[in-house]
Amino acid sequence: MAGGFQIEIERQVGSEFSARSGAMRPPTFAYAGVRLWSDEPMIQIDPQTIIIGHLFSRGPPSRRIVSLSPGEGQRLAADKARLLLDGYWGGYLMVRIDEAGAVRILRDPSGALPCYFLCEADRITLAGDIADLASPAPGQVDFEEIARVIASGDARGRRTCLKGIDELIAGECLVIDRSHVSIKPWWSPWDHIDPPPEMNFPEAAVRLRETITDCVGTWASCFSSILLGSSGGLDSSIVAATAAPTAGRLTCLTLFGPDFDGDERRYAAALADFLGLDLREASREIEDVDITRTARPHHPWPVVPLGAQTNDAIHRRLQQELSIDAHFSGNGGDGILCSIRSAVPFLDRFLAEGPSSALSDTLRDICVLTGADKITVLRHAWRRYRRDGGRHGVQYSASGLCADVVARIETNGAMHPWLAAPDDVLPGKTVHTAYLMRTQQGVELYPRAVSPPHIAPLLSQPIVELCLSIPTWMWISGGLNRAVARKAFEGRLPAIITRRTHKGGPGGFDLAIYRRNRAALLEHLRGGLLVDAGIVDTTLLDEPEDRSWRGTERIQHILALGAAESWARWWSAPRI
Repeated sequence: MAGGFQIEIERQVGSEFSARSGAMRPPTFAYAGVRLWSDEPMIQIDPQTIIIGHLFSRGPPSRRIVSLSPGEGQRLAADKARLLLDGYWGGYLMVRIDEAGAVRILRDPSGALPCYFLCEADRITLAGDIADLASPAPGQVDFEEIARVIASGDARGRRTCLKGIDELIAGECLVIDRSHVSIKPWWSPWDHIDPPPEMNFPEAAVRLRETITDCVGTWASCFSSILLGSSGGLDSSIVAATAAPTAGRLTCLTLFGPDFDGDERRYAAALADFLGLDLREASREIEDVDITRTARPHHPWPVVPLGAQTNDAIHRRLQQELSIDAHFSGNGGDGILCSIRSAVPFLDRFLAEGPSSALSDTLRDICVLTGADKITVLRHAWRRYRRDGGRHGVQYSASGLCADVVARIETNGAMHPWLAAPDDVLPGKTVHTAYLMRTQQGVELYPRAVSPPHIAPLLSQPIVELCLSIPTWMWISGGLNRAVARKAFEGRLPAIITRRTHKGGPGGFDLAIYRRNRAALLEHLRGGLLVDAGIVDTTLLDEPEDRSWRGTERIQHILALGAAESWARWWSAPRI
């Protein structure tokens, strides 16, 4: 199922400029200096307005929109398509050229359709794949930005790690008005953090179940054959339960590694048996991993681990057998469903409601969740409150990075607009919004032009907006993280899933990669571009091996640096 898009906008209407690769064929849409090529679904509202991607009406029940009546199209066009944000949702990009020639391009709040842009003297080009905006060449990589994303998951902004290429952040509108270019935040998480009047825990669970069932089911109805990454964790299991009724064919895939934590087949099997779904099991094979190769060169940030190469190999093999139309996952679930483990919900409830017996319940819930006693939790809450009112603060790690680079990054601070919280919000919502921001980084598995799209349906706008409005203390009710979601799908998933509190992962496989490739990996870094650019401090590489948790943490840092090095080399070497 081919996809992808490219948009070219003349900086001065009527000027002549050479076209990029998209112009090897006639444009799909053209108007007044704007040309668009797309293999995504499209809805043309009028000669000046087009939507690319998937669009759904607000539900429940939501429905797929493949065309608009003249009256509805005129309403959207007259409103410069702002009504999309209230009456619709999906994974889309809206392009609108007004009578004065100003161009507005809106990316939907879910970020389901990637969008990057490059500003040049004669044009502005947008695409869903950065390979359509840049070619590998010396000087192409922004090493300072690589250091930023390595130092902190919160430090990035809209800049990618390729020079001159930025991301249009979800919910933003790019406005090109003659020679002036600006970005407007048409949607912000801060507009959705207030809970509805009298919301209680049972009501929140019911609303969440209805909203997730509607959104995931609507997404699933768009594809005839879906491959779902299923670990047996809560998030992917919720996606499975709500996608199965409307999907043409839903196949679950669970990957297992060499250690107990990396083998979650028992959970995935329980889910598949409960829902009556086909389950495929595949072993992570270390032979699939080449530490000198980047797993996802089309990603604009080098954050994909080396071990993802085994996922890619397994997907390629299954693609031949199953004719997959889309990859689904529970990606982003931890952040959207507010998997929080701190004293912040206590602060939120105290600031919102004052002292009460309910506040004591939240204190108890935090103790059960974290294993800490009440005095420890209260001390932590007080220390956190004294530090900027308990609000989320960006944390930086200097491990493996040169000190002067980290100092510059810390001085610049957070770059993402969602981290600029209003003054009057509860501290827990600054944490929740930071979680949401992290889910947006590189959601695309593979280039859409050659591979099925990746859909993370829990990122759907109605789900995100509802989750943001649910108070943080409800999310930890009963001492369980994501408690509202657990309650919402109680009885609709096996109890082994909804009551599961320990989550496995590929950590054991990562350690196997390191041990097998240790010498080559260290040499890869010592003689690499990140060292030459003054980004990596080789002191980390020279430390003795340590079998404690500290040693495991060091290994994970080295693997992350190795992945970034391979990505930087791919983009720095011209393709032959």
